[in-house]
Amino acid sequence: MLTSPIGQSLDPSQRVLSLPLAALYEAPIPLGALAGLPAGALDFASANLVIAATPCEAPLFGAKVEGVCARFGRDVMLVRTGLFPETMNPVTVDIALVGPDGPFTISGLSFLRHFDRSLWLVPAEVGPFIEIRGDGLALQTTPPFVTWDERCDGVCRAANEIVRLVTRRRER
Repeated sequence: MLTSPIGQSLDPSQRVLSLPLAALYEAPIPLGALAGLPAGALDFASANLVIAATPCEAPLFGAKVEGVCARFGRDVMLVRTGLFPETMNPVTVDIALVGPDGPFTISGLSFLRHFDRSLWLVPAEVGPFIEIRGDGLALQTTPPFVTWDERCDGVCRAANEIVRLVTRRRER
C-alpha cells in the first residue's frame, strides 16, 4: 500500500505517481477532480505544477490537460498507466507547459531514470526533453543521454522502479 502525503492507495495509477513525487521538494495539495482531470490530482504550488494519473489511454483527458494549463497558468503532467503499469501497459506521460502564447503540449513521453538518479521525461524519437526537478519541470533541448543504449538503459531503470512500486503490495 502506498503511503504518501495524501494517504494510502492501492490504485496502480496513484502508486506510479510516487516516481515524480519523490523528485519534487514539497508535499502536494490534493485537488480532487480539478476541471476534468482524473480524481486524485495533486497541486505543487511552488513548482507551478499539477500532476494526475489515469489508467485510461489517449485521447481521454487530453484536452483537459491543455485546458487546466491555460485556465490556471500551471504546468500539467498526466501519467497514463494502463491497468498493469509497465508489465502489460507502457506508462506514458502527457504534459502541458505554460507558454507565452498558450499551453505547449507534448504527449507520449516516457520516464527515464538517469544514472545520476535524476528523473526525466523523454520522447520516443525526436522532441524536447523534460527534467523533473524539485522546483518543477524544466524543458531541455539537450538529451540526458549520449547513445540510444544509454536512453534504453534509463527508460528500463524507470520501468523497473514502476514495476516495483506497483507490485510491492502483491508481495506482502
